[in-house]
Amino acid sequence: MSDPRQELLRQMAALRKSLDPKVVERLDLATEGKVPYDRETAQSAVRQFLATRQDGGRFQKKLVEALKKGGGKDVKA
Repeated sequence: MSDPRQELLRQMAALRKSLDPKVVERLDLATEGKVPYDRETAQSAVRQFLATRQDGGRFQKKLVEALKKGGGKDVKA
């Protein structure tokens, strides 16, 4: 008689191998309490936001500088 726990672990491993690696990565992040996001979608949203600004690109420059320094969330508009 096989160990039910070992059988379940085997089934989970087989299922995991059949999934897209990006999906597995997102699931791993979610289980750690981190919110996974689609990088392309996030970049598109930022581009759209920056396109609505009427400051001649000043805010974008501030944002890029802040991100290079490791910040960005406290950039004043």
